[in-house]
Amino acid sequence: MNIDAIFAEAKAKESDKKPTPTESAKSIKAACERLGWRYSVRNGSILTITKCLDGLDRNAEFVAADGEYFDILSLLPRTSAGSDWGTDGGGIGALTALNGGLFTMNRSGGSVRVLKALAKL
Repeated sequence: MNIDAIFAEAKAKESDKKPTPTESAKSIKAACERLGWRYSVRNGSILTITKCLDGLDRNAEFVAADGEYFDILSLLPRTSAGSDWGTDGGGIGALTALNGGLFTMNRSGGSVRVLKALAKL
């Protein structure tokens, strides 16, 4: 095996490492800040993210938020059965977001350790 293959294999193993709860929490916080979302941890077991739709074109902002939320929620590892729900474009909640100007999504079933670390940030 040549040296390049050894380094490639070592790098692949390194990238397969599972992030710590604090690392996952920091990733969620960074993604929220980068994309303009707010986050909160409710009841120690639910991640809630919100984004204000307060510009001139709420429809365009809604479409952008509808495309962003899953990227953030997917950073929270699932450890039990749960669901994602809120004001996304998949149901009547979309009208609530468009009329009220607040896009809200929730995830249950996520890692309690990550949520605890996120609440401390």
